[in-house]
Amino acid sequence: MPIETVDLRPVSEAEFHKMDYFVMKQVFEAHSGLGRFYDEQIYRNELARLCRVAGFEFVETEVPIHVTHKDFCKTYFMDLLINRSVVYELKTVRAFDGSHRRQLLNYLLLCVLQHGKLLNFRTPRVTHEFVSTKLDVGRRYTYQIETDGWRPIDTESQHLKLIVEDLVNDWGMFLESSLYLDAIVHFFGGADHVEKLVDVRRGGVMIGRQKFRMLNDQTALFITAVQHRTDYRRHLITLLENTGVECAQWVNFDKHNIEFVTVV
Repeated sequence: MPIETVDLRPVSEAEFHKMDYFVMKQVFEAHSGLGRFYDEQIYRNELARLCRVAGFEFVETEVPIHVTHKDFCKTYFMDLLINRSVVYELKTVRAFDGSHRRQLLNYLLLCVLQHGKLLNFRTPRVTHEFVSTKLDVGRRYTYQIETDGWRPIDTESQHLKLIVEDLVNDWGMFLESSLYLDAIVHFFGGADHVEKLVDVRRGGVMIGRQKFRMLNDQTALFITAVQHRTDYRRHLITLLENTGVECAQWVNFDKHNIEFVTVV
């Protein structure tokens, strides 16, 4: 299996809320007893302790999710898993942002679970946010490939398209774009081979160097999951104009669509 973790027990939304009611009692007790200035792992360990005392059957921390494809492997760690059914991700931040929601959603999709919760212990009162998905496995493997703007200009570009299609056939869609990117970089020889410092020039003067991911000496790589593609493409063009990079191969994951675009 390309995705491995502990044996899980998916629950309905009603069952989740029933369980969550009792977990949140322990959350508030942990926050009351510790205040709001400890590190994340302190809250995680205290919340786990309180949940065990409260009588939950399974209380597990740092639960691994192994994602593999051929010889690539990446491991994620879920902060807290209650009764093998509900994932809690703990934060100590000023406020939740999109990256926190995407992280938890990524875990749910990998584990084929539907319900989880974000907890933030840094705020004066604990803030919490329900994260859920109705995507089933079948829908995650339903996708379309768009290549109208794609030019397979070199061997590496052709190889890139094959890798992406292979990954999606194995893992499905809707996962974090960084996971697909990490795998692609791996199959192109790793970060040491792919990541290069590129000169940036304006008015004939070099104003610095920036790290690019390069398929070869002249072709850059970009992997995204954005919806406003026109604006992103415009900025990619500007990015290339100030470097010696000839073109970029851009792969964008947008819900059920994979768009391959060559930017010159």
